[in-house]
Amino acid sequence: MKSGIDSRIPFRSFNLSQWVEYIQTRHCRSVDMTLDRVTEVWSRLGKPKAAVTIIVAGTNGKGSTVRLLESALCAGRGSVGAYTSPHLVRFNERIRINGEEATSGEICQSFCEIEEVVGDIPLTYFEYATLSALWLFSKHALDVQILEVGMGGRLDAVNMMDCDIAVVTSIGLDHQAWLGNDRETIALEKAEVMREGRIAICSDRNMPKSLAAFAREKSVDLLVIGRDFDVRCKGDALCWESKSNRCKWAWKTVDPISLLMTGAHQHDNLAGAVAVLSVLAEQLGLDIERVLTGIGHSVLPGRCQILSTSPLVIMDVAHNLDSVEVLAEFLLHNTVQGRTIAIYGALIDREPDKVLCPILPHVDSWHLAGISGERGQASTELKRKIGDACDSEQVVCHDDSKTAYRHVMDFAGPRDRIVIFGSFHVAGDILGLLE
Repeated sequence: MKSGIDSRIPFRSFNLSQWVEYIQTRHCRSVDMTLDRVTEVWSRLGKPKAAVTIIVAGTNGKGSTVRLLESALCAGRGSVGAYTSPHLVRFNERIRINGEEATSGEICQSFCEIEEVVGDIPLTYFEYATLSALWLFSKHALDVQILEVGMGGRLDAVNMMDCDIAVVTSIGLDHQAWLGNDRETIALEKAEVMREGRIAICSDRNMPKSLAAFAREKSVDLLVIGRDFDVRCKGDALCWESKSNRCKWAWKTVDPISLLMTGAHQHDNLAGAVAVLSVLAEQLGLDIERVLTGIGHSVLPGRCQILSTSPLVIMDVAHNLDSVEVLAEFLLHNTVQGRTIAIYGALIDREPDKVLCPILPHVDSWHLAGISGERGQASTELKRKIGDACDSEQVVCHDDSKTAYRHVMDFAGPRDRIVIFGSFHVAGDILGLLE
């Protein structure tokens, strides 16, 4: 079926920037949660044979879990695709093949193939990206594909794929307008990535009851952190241990594990990732020593990332209450002699007055960054929403993240601490500036 787009649009000559701009306009809404449209287009593409599929859902920790799995599998297996969102600087970051970003040419080719069959079906930006990743993974005939859910799970485009094993990371309050207003309801949306009769991993230490109930109803073999597996400190390294008969004897204890990712919360993400590897070890022929090497090299930009030490510059994409609590805990245990200066920006659907509460005691002054786009908001509007949470004399508004960063770096002293957090747009803009 040929595309329903205007034939005068020279899409086959588009570069990646033009494609990204184009797919942002193909649907009247940025979020349209239903599987019907994207599944139909995937069917028109022929539903290329899928690799062993791992789906990762959750509120926080998805990206870290995907990266840990990707690094481990690339070292231990070598033929791996990873799909994540959103990106920080380049669209290419979303699609990785054997540890490398997909090339712009490959992504453009995938978009051309999608456009040939999409007809008059209005796909969202995320749906285009998901189809692009799946098409490219199939063309590379990979052994394993790791797919990160964008929002929720039940109606997320990623969930049209039938996964071999699912992971649900920590669950918190985020995207309530689409997913629900409490953890139990949100967990049920994310539980839908689990498949009947198959294995699933939960790395949330406070697992919602609805998740466990869904697993029982669907006969999912659910392995839970703290019950079926766990991770503990062993000297300067970590040790993973399993109590599940799903793990072969050689994988009952995995150590020593070196972890470059900063923050104690990453231990739980590591535990969930190793649980997946232990389940798939025999099927994929994984070697523990090679897997440990891969994990030891795993890093992920924008997650408690140290950009410089004088002054200390920390970047984190913490944007909901749970992730800001984790960031505040990190600041509490990593003090400095100077001031702490925050650069913060948020999308319009956030509630900054609530989200910022945990970190307020650790920040001396605030520099708010405006964000453009459909869901963006001006820094002055963000300041109004924060209200009395911050001393207005300690709040400075900037048009954008880059301006805020340049301003702060001009006056920050070597003993100060600069904390950049909030929306991915804030982190991405500043990383792009530094590149």
